[in-house]
Amino acid sequence: MKFNSLFVIFVFSFFSAKAIGLEQQGLDTLLKVSEVVEEQTEEKEELPSLEGSIRKSQEYTIQLNRINFTLSKELDSLEIMEDFPIAERLTLVIQNRLEDTDSKISIRYLQELENLLKNIKSQISIAERKVTSRIEELVSVREQLEEIKGDGLYQLDLRDSSILPEYQNALTQLREYVQKTDSTLNGQRIYTASFQTRIARKMIRISELSESIEVELRKVEKALLSKDLNYIWEKSTYKNDSKLGTVFIESIRLNETILYRYLKNHLGLSIFFLVVFLALYFWIRNILTVIKSQKEFAKIILERAYYVPKNPLLSVLVILTPILPFFFPNPTISFMTVLLWVGVISVTILLIGRFPKGLYRNWIVFVFIFLIYTVSNLYRDINYSERWYLIFLSVIGIYLALRIVKFQKNNPDSFPSFISVLVKFYIAMQSLSILSNIFGRFTLSKILGVAATVSFTQAVALYLFVLIIMEVIYLQIELRGKGENDFTSYIDFHRIQARLKKVLFGLVGIIWVYFFFDNLSLLDIVLENGKQILTTPRTLINTTFTFGNILVFFLIVYVSSILANNVAYFATMKDQQKASARDKRLGSSILLIRLSVLSVGFLFAVGASGIGFEKIAIVLGALSLGIGFGLQTIVNNLVSGVILAFEKPIQIGDAIEVGGRSGTVKDVGIRSSKIQAYDGSEIIIPNGDLLSQHLINWTLSDKKRRVELIIGVSYNSDMELVSKILSEQIEIEEVMKNPEPRVLLQSFADSAVEFRVLFWVDNFDLWINIRNQVMRGIFRAFKENGVEIPFPQRDLNFKSFPGLLDEKIKSSAELEESKKLKEIQDGDGKDKEG
Repeated sequence: MKFNSLFVIFVFSFFSAKAIGLEQQGLDTLLKVSEVVEEQTEEKEELPSLEGSIRKSQEYTIQLNRINFTLSKELDSLEIMEDFPIAERLTLVIQNRLEDTDSKISIRYLQELENLLKNIKSQISIAERKVTSRIEELVSVREQLEEIKGDGLYQLDLRDSSILPEYQNALTQLREYVQKTDSTLNGQRIYTASFQTRIARKMIRISELSESIEVELRKVEKALLSKDLNYIWEKSTYKNDSKLGTVFIESIRLNETILYRYLKNHLGLSIFFLVVFLALYFWIRNILTVIKSQKEFAKIILERAYYVPKNPLLSVLVILTPILPFFFPNPTISFMTVLLWVGVISVTILLIGRFPKGLYRNWIVFVFIFLIYTVSNLYRDINYSERWYLIFLSVIGIYLALRIVKFQKNNPDSFPSFISVLVKFYIAMQSLSILSNIFGRFTLSKILGVAATVSFTQAVALYLFVLIIMEVIYLQIELRGKGENDFTSYIDFHRIQARLKKVLFGLVGIIWVYFFFDNLSLLDIVLENGKQILTTPRTLINTTFTFGNILVFFLIVYVSSILANNVAYFATMKDQQKASARDKRLGSSILLIRLSVLSVGFLFAVGASGIGFEKIAIVLGALSLGIGFGLQTIVNNLVSGVILAFEKPIQIGDAIEVGGRSGTVKDVGIRSSKIQAYDGSEIIIPNGDLLSQHLINWTLSDKKRRVELIIGVSYNSDMELVSKILSEQIEIEEVMKNPEPRVLLQSFADSAVEFRVLFWVDNFDLWINIRNQVMRGIFRAFKENGVEIPFPQRDLNFKSFPGLLDEKIKSSAELEESKKLKEIQDGDGKDKEG
């Protein structure tokens, strides 16, 4: 009996292990089971009680039910094998294409095949994970069955007459149940192993093809600068075996199949971004609708934004198309090309009416050239009959670029500054493409022409991408205005643009460089070499680091600083909209927000870069030593800024006086604060001075202000009338009734009786205008009622004045005239004496 059991276990273990490629595991299982059986036969275990055996039998029955439920969920072969036929056909096509030596495969098509294999491998990996998960379930079931078989209850001799017949029947049923479950398990293992074997063969084949494509790519990349065609003045060395039309149709069909399969494999991601597209579109439509219906200055607001109000649907397409390739894994060339077409066509429609007609026609021709280049980029084989077409397209492209240069010289403000650099770069690349074509470097010529044209159109599309995002943000800010009659000032609009442009242009610059190297078919090489440079460990003294760690650290710190500054700026704009309610403003708490963002960014940078907090502690220790020697003032100002943020003696927007300077708080920075003086100048005051000097805050508790006027009248005036006039003039709507305005007789001065007028205004920003209104009213009322406002007068008495002839002479002109008259009189007297 023992020998038969061991033989059955051996045979089952061996063949099951062989079916799934795990012979060694089957032998290990055999040894383990045989050892258990031998131990149980050699040792005389005490038999469990009848009640315990019945309870254990019930537990095993429940456990077997669970096991059979697990086994009933068979492997979904239909779902796993659904894509296998297509994958096998595509793999066969790739294999046949690599083995075909009659035609040369283009580098872009090799990259397309490489991406296709990656996508096929990704799909098969999903099936492999499902099969592996099923195998793990079956292994767990097998371990549970072995545990049941190894129990003493299962090994009881049923021929013992001392065992009750009912109990014998229960044990018999349990053994039959175990055997049935064991048989089902064996079938499931063999069935699953067959799938695993098929998947393993497919993965091995894909790996072999990937290595072959990798070898071909390296060959083509090394031969890019080599001559692959005759010089243009020599006799042709190639055969026109296939016409361009045939190549075009075959390439379109092949890329259509690849694109369909790619989208099908990423259907969930495609649906997700379709939902994102619709949500973004309806969100923008809602913004435009609300602004048109609720904002009094809707026309002014929408005139500042050109593209989004014109066509929100195309604006959303321009936003999404440049960033979608970064979310889809291993995007194929056909997928990238379709996104390019959608983006460029959307830009072309949005530019209608934005350019002069001649320049727009120039752009239309350029887009037509772009479409030809992108279609040519999809060809699977190198077709040398394209040689003259490519030269013609390059010449036309250079001509169009020169027209753009000429237009920009005549209209220097019509284009952004980078366009001239981009146009010159395009001309240079197209010139190199023509030279490469002339000297027999056809592959290099085509790559340069495609990269130049696609990169230029992508740059224009990315520029509109920046403008449209800024317009959307601006419209959202306008939508969140505090009232229907409020809109962002023209200055704030340009400040928003200036801040966002730096960040967005930096982002699109990285995107453009990424696509440029991809168009040159050098992206993999650049990424590979860049990764090697960034990840190679380097040693400085006793410290090991990588350039990647340093780059990550500074990049995160830089991003956190940008976030901190922009959050502070937009929070300040929000405060300006709530200028009348000081308690609802963030004010100096914006400093805490900035410090929090910078601190979290710094800690995240330290953790993400792998530098280690112990090394940062060394740096901070050295920094503390520097603080002790020369950074006391800076640290004092930093701590003072934090105190200002917590105590809030000043808020952004408060009117203050400190150190003889007055103005409105514009910014509470980390080291210093900025005050906007009333004459327009900006005063930078260290935070330490704000705490150490006497600070007058006119708007700390509220914006009320008392206005004091000293009015002098003549001693001959009717004092009751004067008091009545003054009281009437301060009974205007702008003057607060509580506290009550007052008119007091102040003093008897040298030449006037002075009255003191006191009244309150509820808005500090308007007190000068209200004082002006009151004083003008007083002056007008005094004039109407004949009240004299005295002014200082002085009487001068001259005791002697040389040359004075007459007391009636009062001016220097009369004095000169009297001198001449005296000389004439003296001359007449002398004549008479003579």
